[in-house]
Amino acid sequence: MTKSYQETVEQLTRAYPNLSKQLKKSAAYVLEYPSDVATLSMRQVAARADVPPPTMNRLAKSLEFGTYNALRDVYRGGFEDFSSNYPSRAGELQATHGTSDIEASLQSFKSAALGNLKHLFDTVDRDHLQQIVSSLATARNVVVVGMHASHSLANYLHYVASMCFRNWRLINRKNGEIADQVEYINADDVVVAISLNPCAADTVLVAKRAYEVGAKVVGITDTRTSPLATYSTDLLLTPVQSPHFFESYVATAALLEMILGLLVADSGQVVIDNITRLERCRNELGEYWPDQ
Repeated sequence: MTKSYQETVEQLTRAYPNLSKQLKKSAAYVLEYPSDVATLSMRQVAARADVPPPTMNRLAKSLEFGTYNALRDVYRGGFEDFSSNYPSRAGELQATHGTSDIEASLQSFKSAALGNLKHLFDTVDRDHLQQIVSSLATARNVVVVGMHASHSLANYLHYVASMCFRNWRLINRKNGEIADQVEYINADDVVVAISLNPCAADTVLVAKRAYEVGAKVVGITDTRTSPLATYSTDLLLTPVQSPHFFESYVATAALLEMILGLLVADSGQVVIDNITRLERCRNELGEYWPDQ
């Protein structure tokens, strides 16, 4: 049976951690630069991946393709699915990097942020996103995990969602332990794991355990070679281009807002009732500044 582009990419994502060193190099390039696979020769792709050309054939055969050309044909067939997946590296990001001109620096940040957002909204798979929202709506529990730089995003996602739903949980390190927060997870639950490379070990370990017990794992990360991708039943990629030394989280935050908005829109009166009760309680306890 002929495999689709998406099936091939998902198979390669799953296989990636167990590949040999050379095959990993070729697989990483194939996953990150699919348009090159579709448009360049095997020798050109091998040169860019810094591997001998026969390695590309070995990679294709490891995915059950007879030849590299058969793999390339699948990528050519799926070209429209990913041709816009890679926002152009705006020239001004390079030209103004390190400049003392504040206006030029601000323009480079603006260009990166808007480019990341445009990429996200242009390329997110609408059907896939709706499937994820549906699984969140029907889960027994939704468990959110994000450590290090991603913890603030995980906390935000949980904070807003828990206003609307009473079955969301946030994993925090309590006395250095997380086992008591994950041991109950089963196949009726959904775990939302957020981590950009380099991935926090705790986030990957929580995702791994949830995946192994049959829970759905929605992995939000920036590359298909991320260790989080291996343990994600549903993978959402966000662009992170930035002139800053640190990755940009602008598109990741926007993705979370998208998920929350779609989830609330599909959830009916129960959400309104939950928010109303919570706001009443907050006002009774004086949690807001008076006279607002």
